[in-house]
Amino acid sequence: MRKILGAMLAAAMLMAAMPAAAEPADVAGAFAMDDRAEQDTALDESRQPVAVLGFLGLEYGDVALDVMAGGGYYSELMARAVGPEGFVLAHNPPGVVSQFNIEQIFAGRGIGADRVPNAASLPLAFDDFVLPPESVDFALFHMVFHDLWHEAESLPRTEPEPFLARLYAAMRPGAIVGIVDHVGPAGVDTRAEVAETHRIDPTVIRQVMENAGFVFEEELNLLRNPDDDHEASVFDPAIRGQTDRVVYRFRRPGRGD
Repeated sequence: MRKILGAMLAAAMLMAAMPAAAEPADVAGAFAMDDRAEQDTALDESRQPVAVLGFLGLEYGDVALDVMAGGGYYSELMARAVGPEGFVLAHNPPGVVSQFNIEQIFAGRGIGADRVPNAASLPLAFDDFVLPPESVDFALFHMVFHDLWHEAESLPRTEPEPFLARLYAAMRPGAIVGIVDHVGPAGVDTRAEVAETHRIDPTVIRQVMENAGFVFEEELNLLRNPDDDHEASVFDPAIRGQTDRVVYRFRRPGRGD
């Protein structure tokens, strides 16, 4: 399995190793394609992907990583937006892949096939997460950064710091990490809060990312909701899909600084 995965990653990196001069990814064009699934378009209003990816700075030709991609909503959009010179690695831990039939969902999307050829499933546990050094231009955590503290049958306990250190090593100098997540109360135990509500204190996000070496650049306030009760579960029907969310852009220091 590791040899197959290594060959797949090498091919992906070679495909996008020499991108053209930097230009914004065509997120609006990907968003407007008329073959997008109905279950995806139903989420567009609450997620605002064109504005989010535009703010984060996804570029044409990027090698992009969708961390805990789930069913691939953002993986598909990013793969189409970065164009044939780019590539997307749709990551999920193996337990999540099996529990939620992710490979079947990806097959339905055409991930790695004719419909979305420049994307591939990346089934790796957080503790096994290793990519070639300085190989990724852009990484996205969409409402999953808190899962670095989550424990479930399909998601064994991990520690955020070692994972983020390996992520830092995989990012190219100047690469971007975007984080969208549900706002939780301040001053509480992160692991306990995640277990109860799937929320995270934004100061914890900044602290662990900066401790890993990433530099905080900017916040987009588009998804903030002052009416959200930060103590409610994000799955509460009264707030699901409308939670108060931060959108943070971090960068690995280096090229162009």
